[in-house]
Amino acid sequence: MKYFFIFLFLFSCGRTEDQERDSAIREARYYLSAMKCSKALDSLDEVDFDSDDADYISTYAATQACFGGYKELDVLFGGNLDNLNSASLIASLAGFSSSNETVAESTAYSSIHNAITTLIGYDDDVSGAPSTTARTTKFGTKKAGDLSMQALYLLLVQIGKHFALYGNAGTDGTKGAGRADTSYTNTCIYSYTQTDAVNYINSVNPQSCTSATGSEGSSLLDLGTLGETEIKTRLCKGIIYFNNMMDILGNITLPGSDSLGDVSSIQTTLETLLTAAQTVESTTYNTGAANSQDAILNLKNVRLMSDCTSETIERIEKFYAIFFETIF
Repeated sequence: MKYFFIFLFLFSCGRTEDQERDSAIREARYYLSAMKCSKALDSLDEVDFDSDDADYISTYAATQACFGGYKELDVLFGGNLDNLNSASLIASLAGFSSSNETVAESTAYSSIHNAITTLIGYDDDVSGAPSTTARTTKFGTKKAGDLSMQALYLLLVQIGKHFALYGNAGTDGTKGAGRADTSYTNTCIYSYTQTDAVNYINSVNPQSCTSATGSEGSSLLDLGTLGETEIKTRLCKGIIYFNNMMDILGNITLPGSDSLGDVSSIQTTLETLLTAAQTVESTTYNTGAANSQDAILNLKNVRLMSDCTSETIERIEKFYAIFFETIF
């Protein structure tokens, strides 16, 4: 009889927090397999958000991305990565089938942004900025690597969305060729007014951005219409996506797979281009006001939105002019 009551006591106890969380993760993944995003989110929200559980973070991010219509397999095996060219990365990404945004801050764009933030935002780095190295220290090589790869795929999609929209890309990803909306006719990403940025555009004529007149950029980045705070937020997203992608690529070992296309060459190729842009700025296009100087140096490692938006609009637009207009 004594053992019966012990048995009864053990099975009458509720599940532990770990068991509840594991159950929520399994249930959410089941719903995600059928793209039932709301049900997956409901399952995860039945337990407290656990920033120390890599599996929970990964599943929560996948659920956020689900609301944007994102499926990792579509990126891997949908022909997107097969055509990736590290020498013209942004154009390759802008040519993704998912790079079809027609409005700023769409549900798809915002959902993927939130998922990226979730994946890279809980590494406990003392600086507060996302860090692949800190993520590895906290979660271990395997779990951190899984989070980083998941974030990388999302970043590739999001960079494509960002620059295709604001750069008015064509179906092949060419900047200024027009696809998102026939009302967009811009040949540059932004309308440049900062002295060094204007001089650079007018002297170098990078890609389709052949002149800086103050009205050549996307109407979705019109400083007069939206105001500086919103413009900085939109421009900074492109910068932090790029920098976090570079941080991941520089600090993980990519799995061997033909499906990854030219991904393994991205970091080396772009680091070379970034160094060249910094040299060009520092030697030739760095004579403007103090709040615009050394834009590449100041922004090339910024991975946190608040750090980017705390920079001046002059530096941010100069980064776009000298680097992004050149490589896209």
